[in-house]
This record gives sequence, structure tokens and C-alpha cells, in this order.
Amino acid sequence: MRRLIILLLLTLLMVVAAGCSPKDNNPPAEKKNVTIQQGGQLKYGSMNEPNTLNPLLSDLLATAEVGKLVFNGLVTVGEKGEWLPDLAVNVPTTANGGITADGRTVTYRLRQGVTWHDGAPFTADDVKFTWQFIMNRKANVVSRAGYDRIVSIDTPDKYTVVVKFRDYYAPYLTLFGTILPKHILENVSDLNKAPFNRAPIGTGPFKFKEWQVAEALVLVANPQYFQGKPRLDSFIYKIIPDQSLILTQLKAGELDIVSQIAFSNLEQVRAIEGIKAVISPTMVWEHMDFNLDNALFQDANVRKAISMAIDSQAIITNILKGVAAPAYGDQSPLSWAYNPVSQPPVRDVKTARELLAQSGWKPGTDGTMTKENKKMTFTLTVPNGNKQRELTAQKIAEQLKEIGIAVEVRPIDGQLFFNEVLKGRRFDTALYAWVAGVDPDNFNLWNSRKIPGPGNGYDGQNYPGWRNPEVDKLTDLGLKTVDITARKDIYFRIQDFIREDCPVVPLYFRGNIDAVKTSVANYHPNSVPAGNLWNVWQWGFAK
Repeated sequence: MRRLIILLLLTLLMVVAAGCSPKDNNPPAEKKNVTIQQGGQLKYGSMNEPNTLNPLLSDLLATAEVGKLVFNGLVTVGEKGEWLPDLAVNVPTTANGGITADGRTVTYRLRQGVTWHDGAPFTADDVKFTWQFIMNRKANVVSRAGYDRIVSIDTPDKYTVVVKFRDYYAPYLTLFGTILPKHILENVSDLNKAPFNRAPIGTGPFKFKEWQVAEALVLVANPQYFQGKPRLDSFIYKIIPDQSLILTQLKAGELDIVSQIAFSNLEQVRAIEGIKAVISPTMVWEHMDFNLDNALFQDANVRKAISMAIDSQAIITNILKGVAAPAYGDQSPLSWAYNPVSQPPVRDVKTARELLAQSGWKPGTDGTMTKENKKMTFTLTVPNGNKQRELTAQKIAEQLKEIGIAVEVRPIDGQLFFNEVLKGRRFDTALYAWVAGVDPDNFNLWNSRKIPGPGNGYDGQNYPGWRNPEVDKLTDLGLKTVDITARKDIYFRIQDFIREDCPVVPLYFRGNIDAVKTSVANYHPNSVPAGNLWNVWQWGFAK
């Protein structure tokens, strides 16, 4: 089964990447027999600053990136979508005895001799504690999905972890992507405000040294790293919230790598001497959510009309410079569960107007659609700081104006957007992105039990508030189905429901543009959610 998944990922990766220029399609070419120097400081530029350094408490990309430097999981994902052992000795499968025949018990054999950055030994107790941390209702973790299906975790010895599930949980390998130290956190009274969250201790290739707020995070090499001492002496995660300043620093040689270059700056990056633009497909899914508790969006005709009036291909071409692939559902073309559409939807203004008319909406004196003396107008909330997203929102507003819908674009602070507006579901419509997983599990996004609110402790990411009994059944079944063909059918059907019911408007899967100094060696962008820092301990500078 794993070979099939990898083969499909590789095939789809080549299909998506085919639209990129050969000049930019690969990481910087490394000369044969290149000698990589030991030491040096790498400066990595980011537009965003973490809100915490505990990856379990945040879904921000910046937190995840720094987390890859500091922490490890039991397993991780390689650049081709394959599962690789991390703190575990191997990836548990039925073939190697790591999974029982019924799929309910997964056994991890841990590496011996691994230490935390403070010198304490890493053991099975840390894995069990991490599960307890996640399940602690006082901890504001991003998600408990999957972990809440675990009945118990046994630790028969220091280097064995036996995870017992209530029933078969298909995406079991996606769990335990970050392991926390028991000896530091077990007696902390407030896990959300622990000093650890701003000065973490991990097992990863780099040790946290300093957080210069709004400027940079400084990390130094971990000489005891179990994969081998990093080639770099230190890693500076520079926070530069302005694209023009990023370009200035690239030109001045003050940055070695910048991920997620703005699409509008692609040609400028290509023109910088000693810098290569590296373009790769990603599983980052941009979409527009409807708040389905808003009376305006409870009519499926209205949602479909809005979807039909939006031209995502025009956005990709004009705003994203072609560095994206259209989205027709929530699964990436890189996923084995992607449901290809034989006839991709295209913009259809005429049909959009007809759908609105069927629901009783008529043009008012100012051209805005009106029904029962109420105008069709709403806000589109976006996290600020991303020029392309704000331009996308403005383009959507322009396109919807053509069918008589008035949209006010509302940019707000990113942390406020993710921590309060989305979780509290305080929006009419919202434009943002999710990172699709290697496993197609979307229970947390679409199951009605995952609509965040007071009743469930604001758990879940079903921010539209989609309540569809059939989708509930499918998202439950998808996690329990062992046969990959049957699972694929399940996720195909969910994608059909997304198109039929339209709780969100899928827009596109982003491509990623990195700016990389040609002197940087062993940098290999990762299109799957493991991120571009997946092999950071191997990075260095060519002599």
C-alpha cells in the first residue's frame, strides 16, 4: 500500500510541476563532488513571526518551521512523500510487525541514546506524556483528532511505545509529529503560558538560543543530534514582514534562503546575482469559507452562484503569475485521494445570475441583488500581511460585483484572524489557506462534531459550520477503512459533496517560490507538509 501511495505522489508531483519553467523547477544544482564546509551561519528569511514555539499550540507556518529545527516526531515525511523513521527506529507496518492484523495496535521501537537539548535522555515516557498533554483539556492544542481515538499507550520498556486505538485509525502515521519533554512540562500548572513555549527544549538538530521579538530567532547547532551534528554552526530565523525589504536584503547578500517569495516578486528574484528562484508545487490549499449560520448563505443556490462567478484561473494567471494549480476540492493533486474532474468548472456568470433569480434575488436600483428589501452584501475577511491574498480578495469582490453582489474586503491582523475570528466563527466569508495532509483525512475539517464552539471547547476546524449527515458518515468511515481503494472512493465522494453543497469555494493549490543562494548546498524543497526544513541538519555552504 505504501509503495502505491508513493508512486501516485511522484506521478502527480510531475504532473503539477510540469507547468513550471525548467529553469525554476528544481533546487539549485549542486556540482558533482562538491565539498561542503563545516560551520557557518545560515540566515533564513520569513515574513511571519511565531506566536509560540510549541508546535502543538499553534497552526502558524512560522511556528511549524521553527519547530522543525527544535523538535522531532516519531516518523516524518521525505521530499517524495515517503514515510521515514525519525525518533522511531523504523516506520511501523504490518510487514515488520509494528501493526497488528486488526490495525488497532501500533508499536514504535525508539532510538536509543537520544537526548534532549538539556542532556536528559529521551524515552518512551516522553511519547506517552505528549499524548497526555494533547488530551489535557486545559491545553489549547490545535487539534486532538486521532489522539482522541487512542485507548491507551503502554511503555513496556524505555524504548518501546505501544499505542492502542479504539478501532482502526487509517492515518495513524500522521500522529506524534512533535514529541515534548515530560521532565520539563509534567509539573507545569498552566501549559499554555509555560516559559517552555517561548524557550523550548527539543531533540532536534538546533537548540533554541534567543528570541529577539519582531526581529529574529537565534538557534545553534546541536552537536549531540542523533542524525549527526549539523553542518551549520547556527541558524537565524529572520522576521521581515515586508517583501520589499526582503528583496533588499537578498540583493545585499544578508539572506541565504527566503521561502514563500511573493508571486509579484518572482522576476526580481530571478534577476538577483547569486540567487536562484526555486519553484515547487505544494499542498497549501487556498479557499473561501462561507459562514453557514449566516442566513444569507443557508441557500445552496446562493453559494453555488458565488462559486460560479469566481474565476480562479484568472487569479492564478494574473495575480499568482501561474505559480498555482486550480482547486476543485480539498484534496491536492499530489494526493492519492485527489478526485480528478473530467470537466473542470469554469466561470459562468449567466448561470450564476439564474441561480440567484431562482432564489428570489433581483437587481435593485443600484444593481445590487435584493430580496425582501435586503441587499446581498457581505464582508470577506482575510489575514493581512499577504499581498497576493489581499489582491485575490479584491479580485473576488470585483468578479462578484458583476452578478450584483457587494463585497467589502476586510483585512485584519493574522493572529487575531486565526485565534479569534476563525475559532469564534465571527465572519461572513473568510479567505485563507490550509495545508493538506499526506493522508487525506479531513474529519477535522468537515465533520459536524468539529464545528468549534462552547459545546466542544472550540475544538475542530469546521469553521464554515457544515452540517451534512452523509459527510459525517464518510469522514468517520474514512478513518476506519483499511482497504486503500475503498478509502479512495470515500474521499472522492466527499469531494463530490463539496462541489454539490459548496460549503467553501476551492480556489487553488499554491506553488511555492523560494529564493536560495547558489552557495547553499543540500537544500531540497519538500512539497508535502513536512516542509522545506525537513533535512536542515544536512544544509551547508559549498566551499
